[in-house]
Amino acid sequence: MRKYSIWLLGVIVVTIAAFLYVFAPITFSPRKDPSDASLYLRPLGTPHGTWDPTTPNQHPTISLGGGKTPVYLYVPQHDLSLGLDLRGGMRVVLQIPNRGEFDFKLTTPVGNNNITLISALKSQLTTAVRQQLGWKSAPGDPTVADPNDPASQQLQIDFTGDQATITTMAQSNADAQNQLNKITTAMTSVFPPPQHFTLTTAPDKIFQSSQSMQDEVSTILQKRVNPDGTREVNAQPKGEDQIVLEIPGEKDPDHVKSLLKADAQLSFALLPDNIDVQENENQSGTTLMDKTTGKEIQAPEALKGAVTVLLGKDLDPTSHMEYDQSGKPEIAFSIKGEANQQHFGAMTEGNLEHKLAIVLGTGDSAEIVSAPVIKAQISRAGVITGNFTVQQATDLATLFNAGALPVKVQIIENRTVSASLGKDSISMSMKAGLIGLALVLIFMIGYYRLPGLMASMALVVYIFLSLAVLHMFDSALTLPGIAGVIISIGMAVDANVIIFERLKEELRTQKPLETAIDVAFSRAWTAILDSNVASIITGTVLYWLGTGAVQNFAITLLIGVIVSLFTAVTVTRLFMKLMIRSKAGHKLAWYGV
Repeated sequence: MRKYSIWLLGVIVVTIAAFLYVFAPITFSPRKDPSDASLYLRPLGTPHGTWDPTTPNQHPTISLGGGKTPVYLYVPQHDLSLGLDLRGGMRVVLQIPNRGEFDFKLTTPVGNNNITLISALKSQLTTAVRQQLGWKSAPGDPTVADPNDPASQQLQIDFTGDQATITTMAQSNADAQNQLNKITTAMTSVFPPPQHFTLTTAPDKIFQSSQSMQDEVSTILQKRVNPDGTREVNAQPKGEDQIVLEIPGEKDPDHVKSLLKADAQLSFALLPDNIDVQENENQSGTTLMDKTTGKEIQAPEALKGAVTVLLGKDLDPTSHMEYDQSGKPEIAFSIKGEANQQHFGAMTEGNLEHKLAIVLGTGDSAEIVSAPVIKAQISRAGVITGNFTVQQATDLATLFNAGALPVKVQIIENRTVSASLGKDSISMSMKAGLIGLALVLIFMIGYYRLPGLMASMALVVYIFLSLAVLHMFDSALTLPGIAGVIISIGMAVDANVIIFERLKEELRTQKPLETAIDVAFSRAWTAILDSNVASIITGTVLYWLGTGAVQNFAITLLIGVIVSLFTAVTVTRLFMKLMIRSKAGHKLAWYGV
């Protein structure tokens, strides 16, 4: 009897611990609302007029240790992460395209300071490559892509010392090999002997998406949409070249899409003297003018002769928005590495009164966000000024800190779920779950009587333990997940049905009650194990091959099946062993016999 009492105490302690873990009625720091991570729950005993649902500085219910330890009490509310279909939010599927990158080593270096030479070479090579590849150019300018021809926009040409790098969106090795032959012809026309070149990359390889590439892109995208780490953002790979990003509670999908699509390849470039930059007064951005022709030009054309002096990867990830003396937003940055500081310091000191363009993006998608005049040497830290709004300056700082994507990603699916739909889903799901649970309990108690009552009590233990394990794995609860929980409840009851039917058979043979219980549990175990192993295999396959909602259903099903094995066999048996220690527990009428 003492052994069973210790086991009962253990079950009670574990169940209470699971309840406190999932529903968190007592905490030592303010709780957030699981249906909206931007809001805080209201602690019990909070005086009226002192509670702000958006700030963690809440009034504690009580304080211990002379006021040093705040304690917050709440009406029990689950602390489970909720999926998009319950909370509302945004789900985006992004694809990582392949790309071809062709590196050539020049026999004669072009240098980094000869702006005129670089401008001429980039212009000649861009025209030659487009002509060889058959890509369309903008009317009147062969160096600028035709905006109506997507293929022609996927070209980037960079010069660094004795290195020329040409990047295209080659989608296969055969495509890359075909492009290489034509690009080599274009290179020969621009760099004829004796100023020639050699290929320094494998001629039949392209940069394809990989697990490491997916992980890197996922990390950067999460930093962009969750810079301070306070949101419950989930990013996971899909297939070989896709990433699924789920952002529960998102209320501004357009803003998120702009952050995800941004190239964020930051660079600082010295502009040629013939480029005039004017800050727009009534809107963000700049207007670029060619002093030679007196015509307005676009950023890709203005940057043809620019010399890149610093890249975004050379900045410390501490960029932030601040205000200048006139109250306008600006972006503060600092340069990492002594070598970068010396290089940038020397370049800015030697080019005073020249315009330093802050460029976002590369190639034909480049954009000049600001182009201040260099007034003094900059070596360690500086600011980016422009006609920014607070949101734009904050977003740019976030993009700089998150880093540039190694490749441009494409949004191939975008789904937004409203918060109201999520609340309706929660309400209807909870009602369905409670009604189903109540019907199961009524059936078990009405048909199996005392064993049914013990099974119902074990079922309550099962529910709390399942939710605790789900919370422990930080798995977001979705509608399919709730379905998995409800199905696993039915499977937990199914195990008890097998045991109780076996118990009836043993009692009809006039076996003593305690012996009949032991035999029933022992002989039913094989059938229970077989059925649950089959369910575990099914759930494992669903989780392995499925994505999103299917995986969430599978994980809740697996957790439910494994926990039900413990509660149906161990906890129910413990309760029945304790019951037969009483007189009422020996009445066979209570066992349906």
